[in-house]
Amino acid sequence: MVWKIGFFEIEKDWEKELYLKKLKLKEKLEDTEIYFYEEALNENNAKEFKDLNIIIIHAESKINSTVVENLVNTKLLITRTTGTDHIDILNCERRGILVANCPVYASITVAEHTVALMFVLARKLKIAIDKSKKLDFSKEELIGIDLFGKTIGIIGTGRIGCEIARIAYGIGMKILAIDVSPKRELVEKYEVRYVDLETLLKESDIVIVMVPYYSQTHHLINKENIKLVKDNAIFINTARGPIVDTEALIWALKNNKLQGGIAMDVFEGDGVLKELQNNLINKGFTAEEYERALKTLSLLNYSNIIFTPHVAYYTKEALERVIDWVVENISQFLVYQELPMQHKFYL
Repeated sequence: MVWKIGFFEIEKDWEKELYLKKLKLKEKLEDTEIYFYEEALNENNAKEFKDLNIIIIHAESKINSTVVENLVNTKLLITRTTGTDHIDILNCERRGILVANCPVYASITVAEHTVALMFVLARKLKIAIDKSKKLDFSKEELIGIDLFGKTIGIIGTGRIGCEIARIAYGIGMKILAIDVSPKRELVEKYEVRYVDLETLLKESDIVIVMVPYYSQTHHLINKENIKLVKDNAIFINTARGPIVDTEALIWALKNNKLQGGIAMDVFEGDGVLKELQNNLINKGFTAEEYERALKTLSLLNYSNIIFTPHVAYYTKEALERVIDWVVENISQFLVYQELPMQHKFYL
């Protein structure tokens, strides 16, 4: 059998070349046909790719039930992300499609990006840069804060949350955390104190959202509990957009909360905004999603707000780790018809 392998959302030539180079070192390559596509895989084009046996996607590909129904020859689906909220896992399982994600490639990378955003907000760097571009070199609005001795609250201490705790401890910060499975080693090594969500929001100077997105974490931060945060707190989300209710952030800013600033690498309506940027109107988006996107844009009316375009994972080293992980999964599957590790997902 000749295995047809399709890579989606691949835009850089060096990525294609590295995939091919590393795959050549593995067994069974002579029995494969490899295709690269810049586009995402979704219900609008799924029928075109029904012959693919192995599919590798990224976050913009939306694998819903309609897509799964069309992937009649697919045996393995790999996402080059840690999160899997863009995949209908249950339908894949029913159709006999194995699903794999990349759980470890960007733990340090995302943690470093998150901490970078924390420093930018603490020292008002965005405001300073904006003022300098206008030849305004006054110190108005630029008084920052020291992070040493401040309390950081980490919502979710998975691999990335653990790395943030490590860095925060090195800075000299006090660390609060919440997780369904508290880690003793964080308590022992970094003096992390596990608390409930209400306590974390009340006591933290910096709030970091770092949990996976699934049904139980939808709008985990909402209009009710956002009222608990300190007036001068900093708020950062580098996990998934819908974990945080945009309307809650708007309420907070209008009521003089989160005056330390907000930074988001992910946000509600980010898919809509990318479509609009390219002058496209995707009929797959709902009216509510368009409304969320517009409300997200309204946050930019405030000075100390930072958006980054879902690039927390985006370093050359992290992408190379992804490639190694994907190649290993493909190779293992081609040889043994199974994956090198058992994957568990939030549903």
